[in-house]
Amino acid sequence: MDAPSDAPLTLDVYTAHGCCLCDDARAVLDRLGPELDLPVTWIHIDGDPALEARWRTELPAGVLAGRKVFKYRVDQDMLRRRVAQLRA
Repeated sequence: MDAPSDAPLTLDVYTAHGCCLCDDARAVLDRLGPELDLPVTWIHIDGDPALEARWRTELPAGVLAGRKVFKYRVDQDMLRRRVAQLRA
């Protein structure tokens, strides 16, 4: 289910320490988040058995408005489109 268009959007990114793909995603999102006025919340799964079981094989994974919008790599164009759709 999509968030109402007037609700503030936040991108939740599941990550772990020592994950080089997560480092790549951070470099992209540190630039793209402000450009899109999109806060990014980094959720470290390290040491949380439930989060480890759910996300370990998909890191990094981004969730926006309850839907996974990327895993492994950030598709910047797709993320821009998705944010625009949710705000429309």
